[in-house]
Amino acid sequence: MSQDEYFSVRAAIRINVEPLADNQAQPDADAFMAEIPAPFRLASQCGQLDSDVEKDLKAIDPEDASALFRVLQAQNEKMTLMMGYMLSHEDQPDHRFMTHAFGASSFSYHSHSPLKKGVHARVKVFLDYPPTAIYCYGVVTGCEPHTDSDQENPDYVIQIQYTRLLEEDRDTLIRAALHHQQRLLKKRARNRKQSSS
Repeated sequence: MSQDEYFSVRAAIRINVEPLADNQAQPDADAFMAEIPAPFRLASQCGQLDSDVEKDLKAIDPEDASALFRVLQAQNEKMTLMMGYMLSHEDQPDHRFMTHAFGASSFSYHSHSPLKKGVHARVKVFLDYPPTAIYCYGVVTGCEPHTDSDQENPDYVIQIQYTRLLEEDRDTLIRAALHHQQRLLKKRARNRKQSSS
C-alpha cells in the first residue's frame, strides 16, 4: 500500500516538530534505528504486545474468567501509566504543537512560523489512544497561510509526510486514526438523533 492510500482524520494530537538545520540530513534507515530513544522503542514494543493481548482478552468470556480478566486489565493500566510518565519527559515544550489532522502517511499542524517545502524534521507524536508515543522523521510537503488567522499574527498550516517511521508505528497510527474516526461517527450519529427528536 502506498503512503497516499492512508486516510487522515481531523484531530488534535500533541506533537513535537524540530526542523533540521539546512546542512543536516535525516539519518539513513540504520542510523534512524540506532537513534530511536529507548522510551520510544519500548513504547513501540509495548504497543505491539498490547495489540496482541487485546485480541486475546476479547476472546475470554468475562463471565468465565472475571478475576483473571480484572487482574490483566489492572496490570495493563499500571504499565500504561508508567509508560505515559516515561514518555512525558520526551515532550519538549519549545517544539510542541497540536495536529490539525493526522494519519499513517502524514499530518498537518498550525504554526506561527512557516517552514519551507522540502525541510526535514525530527518528529515525536504523543497519542492518547492507544496510549503511546512515536519517534520519526518527516519532510514538509506544504505550508500555506491559514485562512482564519489575522494579518498581524499570521498562522500557517504545515503538512509533513513521514520519511522514517517504523512499520509497527505506522500500524499504531492507523489504529489511532480509526479510533478518532469512530468517535467522530458516533458523535455525528448522536447529533443527528438529538436534532431529529
